[in-house]
Amino acid sequence: MTMKISRRNFIKGALATVAMINFNPKVEARAKCIDVHAHYLSDGYRAALLKHGAKGSESDGLPAPQWSVDAHIEMMNNLGIERAFLSLASPHSYFGDDVETVELTREINEFGADIVKRYPQRFGLFATLPLPLIDQSLTEIDHAFDRLNAVGIKLPTNAGGIYLADQRFEPIFNALNQRHAIVELHPVRPAVDPIVPRNTPVAVVDYLVETTRTVSDMILGGLTARFNQIRWIIPHGGALLPSLVDRLVGMKPLLPDKSVDVRAEFARLYYDVAGFAVPNQLLGLLQMTTIDHILYGSDYPYAFPAFIGGEMQKLSSTDILNDQQRSKIFYRNAKELIP
Repeated sequence: MTMKISRRNFIKGALATVAMINFNPKVEARAKCIDVHAHYLSDGYRAALLKHGAKGSESDGLPAPQWSVDAHIEMMNNLGIERAFLSLASPHSYFGDDVETVELTREINEFGADIVKRYPQRFGLFATLPLPLIDQSLTEIDHAFDRLNAVGIKLPTNAGGIYLADQRFEPIFNALNQRHAIVELHPVRPAVDPIVPRNTPVAVVDYLVETTRTVSDMILGGLTARFNQIRWIIPHGGALLPSLVDRLVGMKPLLPDKSVDVRAEFARLYYDVAGFAVPNQLLGLLQMTTIDHILYGSDYPYAFPAFIGGEMQKLSSTDILNDQQRSKIFYRNAKELIP
């Protein structure tokens, strides 16, 4: 007899399997660790996910994870993470209604700022903007930095189908450039049809393609060079960019703006190692940038503590890195980048 498995149960089983990879709930003691890629779910955001998504597949086809500040701190204590910088994951706070977007984004930021206020030694905040709304986003930038003490801004790779290199977003980047802001990107559902079978969650492949598309567009179009006071953090080991950088450099004669130093722009961005970093992603990053531009990220709670511990173990033991380089990735680079 053949047993039929529902897609929801299949996803749950797959996630449970990933959670058991390299299971090690505690990683051997290290001096310090700072996590620049960690997430949270505010009450309003969770309600919006349930309102706009199908129950059980609220986060781009996957269940929204359980999250609480107490569980987050417990995970950090178990894995030796001294401080985590919180940001919104995916989907972005724009669901098509402008008023809802502004109110929801403010609730997300206020919720995160309250966590930082209660636990200032453990958390920091990358605030969210109500993109694609321009004027409202400019207002939120001021509120985030001047009232909430955010350390930076998190931007989705596209908002309402508009990608970040679109000229409509130039006032946003001008404001962030004037503040010498740290800006962290995070992939969301592509504005185009997914490239993998439709029953595959977009987080598996399309998140990486989405990040690659957005960052390539920003660099090749000269956005990062024009707004060169912004410090960019690219997630998930740079996605597919380490494999493409040589091609993009070689194709420079075909670019509309031939003044862009493509290799230099890729090299000066920062990259977190959230996800599957060792060995291939890390090797590619070290060819594309320097060790000083690689940061640690856990992706909690979208990544399970057991999986996070296993990946930390790999970073701690790989012979790709020496102890000084490990210290930079786990702690020193983030300490120097983020006040």
